[in-house]
Amino acid sequence: MAQSQLVCQEGKVVGFAAAEGSVKVKILSRSACSQCFARGMCSALEMQEKIIDAVPVSREPLQIGDTAVVMMEEKLGIRAVFYGFVLPFIVLAVFFFASYALGSKEITAALLGIGSLVPYYGLLYAFRKKIEKDFIFKVEKK
Repeated sequence: MAQSQLVCQEGKVVGFAAAEGSVKVKILSRSACSQCFARGMCSALEMQEKIIDAVPVSREPLQIGDTAVVMMEEKLGIRAVFYGFVLPFIVLAVFFFASYALGSKEITAALLGIGSLVPYYGLLYAFRKKIEKDFIFKVEKK
């Protein structure tokens, strides 16, 4: 069986989550631009602190302030991109082209395409707890 690749990010333990045994880890999320040599001249620099609920994978106890590594399977990141970007684009395109093919004007077809995203994201929000169960972050002490 092939082992899936992990995406890792270093962070600090900032607390304990409500879920049994999980911890809150603060990570610094950076855009690719933050590593660029010209970042001082560009206004595209994006860095944000995020707090992730993660499940410890080692028996070594984590304490607040510990440096830790947060891990997620690469395939879960691909799935998140699919739910957040690819599928909505497909929904928008299908509604736009279908309504345009049925005789709607361009502006009407465009509005219907954009409007089709409201129920899509509404369904995504409604099923967020079910989807959230698939996206598990793991953490271990560094």
